[in-house]
Amino acid sequence: MKKILLITAALLLAPVSFAQGGGELNFVKKRYNIKGTAKIETVDNQTRLVLSDDFKTKNGPDLKIFLTKKHVGDLDGGDVVANGLKLGVLKSNKGSQTYIIPADVDLSQYESIVIHCEAFTVLWGGVDLK
Repeated sequence: MKKILLITAALLLAPVSFAQGGGELNFVKKRYNIKGTAKIETVDNQTRLVLSDDFKTKNGPDLKIFLTKKHVGDLDGGDVVANGLKLGVLKSNKGSQTYIIPADVDLSQYESIVIHCEAFTVLWGGVDLK
């Protein structure tokens, strides 16, 4: 019984700890598979999005990273730009990478981080923050 309660508590708290830093979440497929994890951390008073060493996804044109105001499951390609904040161009389709989150961004106002092909309005996938 204790193991079940601990696992349940861990699952319920995971998104909160992720949003505050320290937790990692797996990517959710929307159009293409995305392997690896993402986390938000603060280093030297700078908030950053960090993709794991094992991050990998299909290469594509014009891939960008966005913070969005909807959960990944509630988004489609057209919603991302309208409801999101662009953090930058995806640096590579594999391997660890870091993106700075501007100091004036209130992460509590965002529901997910997504990878999106801006040129063709295709949502690759993402992670929910809460």
